[in-house]
Amino acid sequence: MAVPDADRVVVISGGTGALGRALVTRFLAGGDRVVLPWIVKRELESLESGEPEALRAGRIVALEADVTEEAGARRVAEAAAPVEVLVNAVGGYAGGKSLAETDLEVWDRMYRMNLRSAVSLTRAVLPGMLARKKGSIVNIASRAALELPAGLAAYAAAKGAVLAASEILQKEVAASGLRVNTIVPTTIDTPANRAAMPNADFSQWTPPAAIAEVIHWLSSDAAATVRGAVVPV
Repeated sequence: MAVPDADRVVVISGGTGALGRALVTRFLAGGDRVVLPWIVKRELESLESGEPEALRAGRIVALEADVTEEAGARRVAEAAAPVEVLVNAVGGYAGGKSLAETDLEVWDRMYRMNLRSAVSLTRAVLPGMLARKKGSIVNIASRAALELPAGLAAYAAAKGAVLAASEILQKEVAASGLRVNTIVPTTIDTPANRAAMPNADFSQWTPPAAIAEVIHWLSSDAAATVRGAVVPV
């Protein structure tokens, strides 16, 4: 399935989730076309009911693909080519136990969702970006990767690896014209987080739309000289 001609094609992993939907809204408002890999059917159905016109017009292309796997990531990259912007927004959270009490399955899940997904999709789109000497990649880490709170070892370690991989990649592509930046959010104000922490002060959380605004700016020409940044939001 090819993406219709457009000024920019933006791939957003996790684009059917709460932060992802805000990203889709912002990039569509900027005139971009968006390619969304998805694996959760109910999230796709929510997107279809919320953005029917954009889907019908081909401004959104939704592809069933597991981007933690090479085949799924490659399928997305091929369908979206040429990709000018990649936002690795898929991720997941698990915590509340000490390192010793955290099952290895949780460590594996945090690695796959937060790091492997970003690395897999980046590897798939990178050859095309390097060939054109143009492209912006924005990764999503977490404040936990900087603050390293007790009880979040698996999650913080995976997000810390995202930070490290982003910095290394920027050094590797520095001469090519590509840009790699990382967003470091505190708790994001999503329905799932509110349900999980009903007694929290939601006013201290960051709205998805605010994060989407920063990511959109980082991927724009206005931020052409911003490379290797770690941006708290």
